Amino acid sequence: MQLASSLFNAATSESSSPSGSAGRLAGGLEMKGPFGTVTAANITPDPSGISFYNETIFVQAIRTGKVGARTLNPIMPWGMMSNMTDDDLKPIYAYLRTVKAVKHRVDNTMRPTLCKVCKGRHGAGDQN
Repeated sequence: MQLASSLFNAATSESSSPSGSAGRLAGGLEMKGPFGTVTAANITPDPSGISFYNETIFVQAIRTGKVGARTLNPIMPWGMMSNMTDDDLKPIYAYLRTVKAVKHRVDNTMRPTLCKVCKGRHGAGDQN
């Protein structure tokens, strides 16, 4: 699991939330890039995160940048990880299943509202 954690940290090189907020992988970090502004999603195993992902969905999302019909924003690190092998991605998925589940709804399709969990503004912030 340590190797998977190291692979994940090296591949993403950024936290998914600001320090001292909801938690490192619980989302809330606003990121700006050439593709617009997006708030990092909750990727913990909580139902407000990616609890519905199985290994196949996770690997497919990293390979294609899509979860079902939904396209992931290019600013998210899936592009940096898309050429990793299944032998690297599967342990990363397993590692993400072991992190603390954090209830923190983030929805980039909704207008930003104040979030009491991360203290930021993002879609569904007022639903936390």
